[in-house]
Amino acid sequence: MSTRPLVLLAHGSRRPGPSSVMSRTAERVRTILPAVEVRTGYIELQPPDPATALEGLVDPVVLPFFLARGYHVLNDVPAAVERHGSGTVTGHLGVEEHLVEAVAQRLHEASASLGGLAGLDHIVLGAAGSRQGAALEEVEAITRLLEARLGRRVTPAYLSAARPSVRDAVSSARARGARRVGVATYLLAEGRFHRALHSTGADVVAAPIGDHPTVAELVVHRYREQLA
Repeated sequence: MSTRPLVLLAHGSRRPGPSSVMSRTAERVRTILPAVEVRTGYIELQPPDPATALEGLVDPVVLPFFLARGYHVLNDVPAAVERHGSGTVTGHLGVEEHLVEAVAQRLHEASASLGGLAGLDHIVLGAAGSRQGAALEEVEAITRLLEARLGRRVTPAYLSAARPSVRDAVSSARARGARRVGVATYLLAEGRFHRALHSTGADVVAAPIGDHPTVAELVVHRYREQLA
């Protein structure tokens, strides 16, 4: 197999931690692909920027580390590769069972104190939101897959740029008689959006999914797809 380098480009955070989701994911990927140089970079807010992450690499495989096909996936990542002068962009994380498994497991973990999913009357999928219709369609698709996985109704909801808001979805569920509402988190990392989920009135908020092992497996799958 080719040993083309792999670069993961994510959004970035104003308050990155010492051990970020990206660094943990990259380490898992290196374990699966020990012969591949794996680097990480960020579109904004924190270093290294894309130019630094790509510096010195010839024909890298660049993966947009984003859940949905929003502006950064459609514009910023391809532009960074074009400025670099070589390389190809894989599909973003997208609509995959790997992600559904991660979301479901995180929700199971969060609801354990209530007796698991059986202790929840309704589930809301909390996503970031986007003005891109394609990104919202992907969230809807993940919602349907999650419903099939859990055997439960799930309401997709958003933290910005789309409706319904997560807060409104939780309130609507309670108005229909739900006593305990859980939020299945469709975010990659801790940050402003995940903190906002804790103020939506839900009884349970699952952890983000970015450092779940299946996400690293999906990154490897995208890399191998590009080489096929």
